[in-house]
Amino acid sequence: MNLYVLWLASHSLSALTPNWGTGMVQVVFVHGVANRKSDAGFDANVAVRDRRFKELGFSSPDFTIRNPYWGEFGADPQWKLASVPRFDLEYQALGIGAALAQDNGSEILEAARIDFAAVVGALSVAALSDPNEAAGQDLELLWMRAARYAAAQPKPAWLETVTDDAQFCDRLRKEAEAGAANQVLGFLDQVKAAADKIKGSASNFINSPFARAGRERITPGLAIFIGDVFRYLRENDARTRIRNTISEAIIAAGKERAPDEPFVLIGHSMGGVILYDLLSSSETVESLSVAIGTKFEVDLLLTVGSQVALFEEMKLYEASTPEFSGQSKSVPRPYAVKNWWNAFDKMDVLSFVTGPIFADTEDFSVDTIAGVLDAHGAYFSSAMFYTRLNARLKQIGLVS
Repeated sequence: MNLYVLWLASHSLSALTPNWGTGMVQVVFVHGVANRKSDAGFDANVAVRDRRFKELGFSSPDFTIRNPYWGEFGADPQWKLASVPRFDLEYQALGIGAALAQDNGSEILEAARIDFAAVVGALSVAALSDPNEAAGQDLELLWMRAARYAAAQPKPAWLETVTDDAQFCDRLRKEAEAGAANQVLGFLDQVKAAADKIKGSASNFINSPFARAGRERITPGLAIFIGDVFRYLRENDARTRIRNTISEAIIAAGKERAPDEPFVLIGHSMGGVILYDLLSSSETVESLSVAIGTKFEVDLLLTVGSQVALFEEMKLYEASTPEFSGQSKSVPRPYAVKNWWNAFDKMDVLSFVTGPIFADTEDFSVDTIAGVLDAHGAYFSSAMFYTRLNARLKQIGLVS
């Protein structure tokens, strides 16, 4: 059977459907806002993400992914973001960073004793995030083995016997390599480098020059984010083109889908907003059914790092009505959606929970231990994210 997924970009599972089959996987990935082909590393990021979803998330050899691009219909700053402030990197810092930063050689170990799985996830993010320094597939598989080990052993006894970060890294390497067909050269070095990167980020995040550089990095992307949102909400032509691009991907997958095959839609960030905007419109759902030639239903809607609930609080959707509010009742889940999961990271300032706003949704937290600047995109660099997603997909029979 085929699995069709639309990607526009983990709590208990109450609605299980164990009769779904597994086999070929068709995925359509539609990005969120602030994505442009001209961005540095755009193509490399797409290629790395595609491979990780195929090999780690869905674990399917028969996997096809499509990446329709709608960024050309988004915001187009006419002064090329000349309004963004530029900071002098030589500006005198307040100098409190060194006083607050800890450097005792066991920061990673101490954190692991609190939340081992989260630390393993953070190490994998640090090791796998840069597409220009892409790890070999053998190294990626070792990070997956480390993530699975952490998921199965959240508090290994050896955490109390190792005494510093160097010993921690070496023991994690041994556990990841245990049972592997071959040892992979360089894995220990990569674990140590990831640990150093995390410690450096934690120390530098409160340093004033780092904060200024951080704003220079995050503000342009945030400006495009805001521009894309306003353009989608206010400009009918751009909004129509974006919705048509996404609808065409849904229709193409729906036409190829057999009657008994599951249909999954995944929306990252604004992608979740656009998906909900489509799914909450009965007219749109009916038109999709007509175009596909059969009743359009979604077995699973997965929103990740999304603002879908915030936009409903502000009543920005076509389907939004004053009938539903915090003083009356929750908004019903779209009738074409059978199950809705929403993933968020507490450090991701652009992610919101759905439970207080919508009925019949399930929120789950993803802790990547990424900083505020990186958390929004860190979901897809974390081996723990793919490990736990894979486990949940297995629970409902989407993958074997």
